[in-house]
Amino acid sequence: MTPLKRKTQLNAVLVEAITESLENICGSAAPSVFFFLEKNGSIDSKSSVKNLESFSEGLEDIFGFGSKVIEKKILEVLYIKLQLPQIIKVPSNFAFVKEVRKIFEIQELNDLRIGGDTTQRSLDRTISSGYQKCQET
Repeated sequence: MTPLKRKTQLNAVLVEAITESLENICGSAAPSVFFFLEKNGSIDSKSSVKNLESFSEGLEDIFGFGSKVIEKKILEVLYIKLQLPQIIKVPSNFAFVKEVRKIFEIQELNDLRIGGDTTQRSLDRTISSGYQKCQET
């Protein structure tokens, strides 16, 4: 799979996680939130996150400190959708953009492993060490 195609797929999963999280937390207000985020250039018609920083800032403009609750929910849904091991938890003092990038890096490590015949424990160790490496940066 080409890097561009993989990036597009990961972006689609991110948008799904955002949609589910907003619908879960905001209920019927989710379409209004999407409308605002689209108008400020953070997302593109519920199909693509153009800029993570802008998206995070857009949430903060709408919800203030409450945006952290939504961002944490988005990260948790993203972990589930990408079937990342339970050993990975969202830190309490997370930076949303940095965490999404870590998740994408971990998923890329996972994709590299898929072609081989390693065990699930080996996969968990690889992903865990990749996550720890990402935390160091």
